[in-house]
Amino acid sequence: MGLSGDARRYIWVIRHGKSAEGAPGQADHDRPLNRRGERDGKAMRAWLSSQPHPAQWVWSSSAVRAKLTTAYATAGFNAACVEESGLYLASAEGVLGCLQATPDDVTSVAVVAHNPGLTHLVNLLGTHPVTDNLVTWGTALFSVAAEHWSDLAFGSAELLDLQTPKSL
Repeated sequence: MGLSGDARRYIWVIRHGKSAEGAPGQADHDRPLNRRGERDGKAMRAWLSSQPHPAQWVWSSSAVRAKLTTAYATAGFNAACVEESGLYLASAEGVLGCLQATPDDVTSVAVVAHNPGLTHLVNLLGTHPVTDNLVTWGTALFSVAAEHWSDLAFGSAELLDLQTPKSL
C-alpha cells in the first residue's frame, strides 16, 4: 500500500530517558532508567497519547534504558515495538538505515536510541540544524513526503515539533 497525493509520513525521534549510573562492573548497555527517567517517562507517555500522528511502529535500541523508554512510548502511542540491536550507539546514518527498513504500510514511526547519533539525525533530517543536544526523553516530530520509507534521506523532512519533559 503506497501513499498518494500529498500524503505524509511521520517520524518521531526519541532519546532514551535519564539513566542510572550503573553498578560497579555493570555494562553500559545494561543500565536502567533512574528515578527522573521513570518520572519523565510517565509524563511523556501521557503527552504522547494526546499527540497527532501517533507512531504505529517503534524501533528500539537493545539497551535496557532504551527498552524501558520504549515501553512508555509504545504505551502512549499504542504501538508495536521492534528491538534493533544495531541502534545501540548508532550514528545518524545507522538510525536512518533502520528507519528506511520500516514497512511501507506504516505511516508513522518512532525510533528510541542514543546520543550523539540522535542529535545528529535530528539536525540532518530537516533542512537546517535545530538543537545542540537532544536531551534525555527529548522528542522531535518530523513529516516527510516519501512514497516509501526506503526513499527517506537527510534534508527531506520538515520539523513539526521539538519537545522535552521540562517544556511540558
